[in-house]
Amino acid sequence: MKQNFLEYSQEQLIEEKSFRSWALRGENKSEWERFFASNSDFYSRALKAKEIVLLLQDEYDSLGDESVLEIWRSIDKYEQGYKQKVRKLKNRRRLSWAASVLIIVSLGTFSFFYLSDKDKKYEFVSSSEYSKNEARMIFPSGEKVFLKRNNSIIAFNDINARILVNDSIIQMDETSNVKARTIKMNEVVIPFGKKSELLLADGTKVWLNAGSRLAFPSRFTKKNREVYLEGEACFQVSKNEEHPFIVKTGDVDIRVLGTHFNVSAYPGDAKIETVLLEGSVVLNKPNAFGIEKNGIVLKPNQKASFEKGQNEFIVTDEPDVDLYVSWIYGWLQYRRESLISVLKKVERYYNVQIQYPASYPVDDKISGKLDLKNSLDIVMRALADAADFNFRIVENRIIIEKKMEKMHRR
Repeated sequence: MKQNFLEYSQEQLIEEKSFRSWALRGENKSEWERFFASNSDFYSRALKAKEIVLLLQDEYDSLGDESVLEIWRSIDKYEQGYKQKVRKLKNRRRLSWAASVLIIVSLGTFSFFYLSDKDKKYEFVSSSEYSKNEARMIFPSGEKVFLKRNNSIIAFNDINARILVNDSIIQMDETSNVKARTIKMNEVVIPFGKKSELLLADGTKVWLNAGSRLAFPSRFTKKNREVYLEGEACFQVSKNEEHPFIVKTGDVDIRVLGTHFNVSAYPGDAKIETVLLEGSVVLNKPNAFGIEKNGIVLKPNQKASFEKGQNEFIVTDEPDVDLYVSWIYGWLQYRRESLISVLKKVERYYNVQIQYPASYPVDDKISGKLDLKNSLDIVMRALADAADFNFRIVENRIIIEKKMEKMHRR
């Protein structure tokens, strides 16, 4: 074992081939264990690096260094059959060309199958008109169950193949008619003005906010536990190192082993925000081949904002991450947040439309706390005091105006 490993940073360890082989396949396990026993301080750094390697293991599996080396080894064996130097030189040139062709063909074949299978963007069967539809769950058979409560609870039981939807028990076998099957996953659709709480089959807990939908399997049977999100959700993922949990939002993939984080990925928003409360996550922007080797590693009390227009991540420290999950408990807390961002959240939660003059300074930063268990009128009064405006409620519309004394000040 190289002694200079002790000087390696976490990033250097991840790039070290022998370290990845141990982390992924347990190669030279006893040798590494002896090294760790002699260097306890190094062990904690190695464990963190191993967790990131496990999170990214699919990328190392996809036509990595070993595959390319194997191609060259086969060519080299073929070349050794020729003894004469001149013929060796000629064949080297030919084989170099053949190797290039072989690698290109391999990459082409790989990309075809990868793109045709793994990089398909999930298309929700459910309508995205959240303001017009009831909260509902759609099973793989196409059967729908409407969720009457404003805050529904759904739990999947993988042992006896049952689903608990509020107070009703549904047998999963009854929803798996192959002939009638229209989708491969369950979908939960939460319209504006409602929320839902889910317990997935692997023990992962998910809170879905208003105007969101989630697609997920009844059982996780593949290598990766993949779900698809549109909107906002808070995840408390059940840890399983052999089966990473991946949240796919269309623009960003979030890969975890077991952790607690919040994701806001509404289609109409200019950015996707991921806030980490505990554990670690890796965020990637899928490329044309679906391969990402340089993911953004997020630490607790950090937020990653993916700016859709700029196509880039911005990572910031967030000392009070609880603000981002306060909606789970019926609160809307904000600190130095733009007024328009807060208004959007109020719109979604109460299923209303908020209008304001074109010249109104909606980018002004405000701080405060709203009790979403209160009526819309009480919430808007509290917000009006903080942001200094007058408002009128007309049916399901809220019309914002500046305070009259400020409008007519001389």
